[in-house]
Amino acid sequence: MKWIVKCFRNYAVFNGRAGREEYTYFTLFVVFIQFFFLSVDFLIGWEFENIKEVVPVLPLFEISRLITILPALSVTVRRLHDINKSGWWVLLVLTIIGFIPLAYYCFFEKSDTGENQYGLSPT
Repeated sequence: MKWIVKCFRNYAVFNGRAGREEYTYFTLFVVFIQFFFLSVDFLIGWEFENIKEVVPVLPLFEISRLITILPALSVTVRRLHDINKSGWWVLLVLTIIGFIPLAYYCFFEKSDTGENQYGLSPT
């Protein structure tokens, strides 16, 4: 729980480092919350007659995405800093298969021990 609170408190902090544990717990929390709200949206059966055929409107899911996008981006950049990579690597997610190396680095790569160019090792 402390990692989730820490990520929301540091939602606009793009410098420094975030450990693998902080990143993993926050990412799992975001996936769970978004899946929950997506399920609720479908169970409620939000219907807007004019646009349902074109785009499904899922307000709770979209609100959860808006609330979590900046903290998720921030913790991802800090996690990349923790493995001594530039935060610009987060742009890999914009490519078709770029999320694969990004996920590998963020979930599985071990942290740099001690200090690196982005600061001290996270505690």
